[in-house]
Amino acid sequence: MADWIVTYRGEGAALLTAWCWVLTSLVFAAAGRRVGPTIVNVTRLFLAVALLGCLNRMTTGGWIPSVDPISMLLLMASGIIGLSIGDQLLFTALVDVGSRMSTLLMTLAPPIVALSAWMFLGENITLMMLVGMTITLGGIMLVIRERPSGDDYVPHPHRRRGIIFGVLAAWCQGFGFVLAKLGMGHARGEETVHIDPLAATLIRMAFAAVGMALIAMVWSFIRARLAVRTPNLTPKRRRIGSAIPFIILGTVFGPVLGVWLSLIAVDASKAGVAATLMAMTPVFILPFAFLVERERITWRAVIGALIAVAGVAWLTVADS
Repeated sequence: MADWIVTYRGEGAALLTAWCWVLTSLVFAAAGRRVGPTIVNVTRLFLAVALLGCLNRMTTGGWIPSVDPISMLLLMASGIIGLSIGDQLLFTALVDVGSRMSTLLMTLAPPIVALSAWMFLGENITLMMLVGMTITLGGIMLVIRERPSGDDYVPHPHRRRGIIFGVLAAWCQGFGFVLAKLGMGHARGEETVHIDPLAATLIRMAFAAVGMALIAMVWSFIRARLAVRTPNLTPKRRRIGSAIPFIILGTVFGPVLGVWLSLIAVDASKAGVAATLMAMTPVFILPFAFLVERERITWRAVIGALIAVAGVAWLTVADS
């Protein structure tokens, strides 16, 4: 049993990451409805840095990880590109084209990761792995391509911009993972010291928080110069207290456990395989969408979920 866990720890961490994204999306959605997405986005990153710093202190005895300058630069770039810029692009795409189209565009991340890992990490993807990735992504697309029909469907006014931002978000996330793996010491020679995933997560998150704060400041400046009026936030301020538990819970399962597990996944398995397994979130969220949000689940979504699960099984065997 222990040998099996060690052998498949990367794949297991990737699937646990997908489950963390499910819980995070549900609780952050609840928090966003109370105080707005901007407050949630900035707060979660700085809270995550504090929690990760405490974890690093408990496990290593230090608040700040000790890494070489090249690893620091790579992890800094990974955090800013993958978490700051990538998340901001994704949140904008969510507004422009909705959650289903945005999630569909984010399925471009695994092939981007696989291609980038082949170019920069020297990771080869076998034919069996490609088949497993194709089956998994095909099942995911079946799940998320459905859209409301008839009177329920409203076209989005900024569709082209949303699609462009969604594709860029997928690239940022995918390339961010590859930079993180390089930052942890992979494919940089035998003399390179391996960086623990927890320390790497803390460094990525710290720079991501700074990057997100700068993005928020620039965006506020642009809004002020363009005289964009902001809505009255008084009702939201009264609801901050009710949003705090959701923000804390979402931070624990998202920027802390979720991002930490994602780095364990790319550290212990091939980056393309890990990214494909982490893309299972739309499949895992189906029962929660039915039970919590009362969404209607069609047979096409169920069949897509089963295909995706079969692809995961194939991919796991192919990577063993």
